[in-house]
Amino acid sequence: MSQFGNLPVEAVADAVEKHVAKMDEAELAALLLGALATMPRDAVGALVSAVFDAFRERGESSEDAAEGANASLASLEAGDPHAVDALIGYARDNTGLLKEAMTIYAQDHTALMHALPKPFVDGIAQRL
Repeated sequence: MSQFGNLPVEAVADAVEKHVAKMDEAELAALLLGALATMPRDAVGALVSAVFDAFRERGESSEDAAEGANASLASLEAGDPHAVDALIGYARDNTGLLKEAMTIYAQDHTALMHALPKPFVDGIAQRL
């Protein structure tokens, strides 16, 4: 079980939002890219979903985001490592989007927070 499992979703999301606010976008992207290979499949799927949700909140469809990342929607939904790398890179280039995606991830996938990069998880835990 996640170390965040006993906490209200709102508290975890707030801690994530505060933590990522102080992070550089490139640093956040590098953390995520470095952890993708070891993240469980469901956590990668949750990350892709959160990135798509953040793009949709900005008026861009999942298909548009996939196209912007030069990846197929099917490969992203399947968690293809190269496609997910490309999506994170595209998200990084859209100011604030990865930060928004991480807050969405915390709200929608709190049980999978432990699967994110350890330095990220540790930073959030320090805020709680």
